Amino acid sequence: MENEIIHPGFLLDNMLNDKDLSQRDLAARIDIAHSLLNNILKGNRNINVNIAISLESAGFKAADYWLTKQMRYNLHVAQNDEEVIRKKKAIEIWNKMENILPLSYFKKQDIGISSSDDIDKIYEVYGVKDFESLNDKINNFNPTYFRKSSKFIENKNNVLAWSLLAEYKLKGEKVKTFSRKNEKLLLEELKNCFYKKKDVINDTKTILKKYGIKFIVLTRPSQTPVDGKSFMSEKNPAIALSLKYKRLDNFAFTLFHEVGHIFEHLTHPSKPEYRGAQFFVNSSNTELVEFEADKYASNNLIDPDLFNDFIALNEDYTDDIILDFSKKNKIHPGIVRGRVCHENNEYYRKRSSITAMNKLEID
Repeated sequence: MENEIIHPGFLLDNMLNDKDLSQRDLAARIDIAHSLLNNILKGNRNINVNIAISLESAGFKAADYWLTKQMRYNLHVAQNDEEVIRKKKAIEIWNKMENILPLSYFKKQDIGISSSDDIDKIYEVYGVKDFESLNDKINNFNPTYFRKSSKFIENKNNVLAWSLLAEYKLKGEKVKTFSRKNEKLLLEELKNCFYKKKDVINDTKTILKKYGIKFIVLTRPSQTPVDGKSFMSEKNPAIALSLKYKRLDNFAFTLFHEVGHIFEHLTHPSKPEYRGAQFFVNSSNTELVEFEADKYASNNLIDPDLFNDFIALNEDYTDDIILDFSKKNKIHPGIVRGRVCHENNEYYRKRSSITAMNKLEID
């Protein structure tokens, strides 16, 4: 019995019998209540440090003997407790996840992920049932529509995390029915929203929702050089933007780029091969679709004939010239100057009063 993992109270009970000593006699000797000793002998209460020292003083083995037996028994019970076993496995999995997931990023997203108790929520975001499936999904992720940029460090796992979180957050969101027939109306409302520049992000979301497009602005984890993506969310197209740059011109171009993917690829009736694709700004192996989306954004933000006339009539582009063109055509000056800078690199670093006007306010 000495080597068995049992409650030390049973060992003490046997010693009492060997010494022909009653429970009440021992309780009196070590100065504890008889009821407490009785519960110890039945295995219902633990032998603590004070009781262990008292037992040693009463001639019942050394205090560390009782404390060792008690600790060994407690550990044995804990290791065989279903809840403890579950928690132990969860912590082990969480530690593995730290090597392949941006857990600190997920903790900031207000989706119920903060510790190893929330592993099931991770599985829900990734659409898997266990760690093995999660690991396989990450290892098999091939961002066909995403290109590494030589200017940025890219972590493929973090790109996937951002992408799937965007899908997860928009899943179940209710918007109007999407119709390709509303394309021109949608674009006009968005351009008017940019020109007014009051509450651009919230107004953009309201407009897109009205036309059946889900929308979210989602911060990026580190080493995730993505501007945005477009995808199908249930029966509706959806757009997620990262706001890598806090400028209206960048926001407008990136948004129209993704809108271009929606109309030119994701929902295009003659291009079914793109309907399940995951689109990111700057795609590799997909130069054509990215070129088409860029062209769509440029041509719809500023009419190409209008911009070509503007270029032809001006040799220099002062703020006054840009502001005058902006006012006449109801195009925000930040968007006009952004286009000028893109077409003429020497203007990019010139000081401009339009810079402050181009700053995008974010809640």
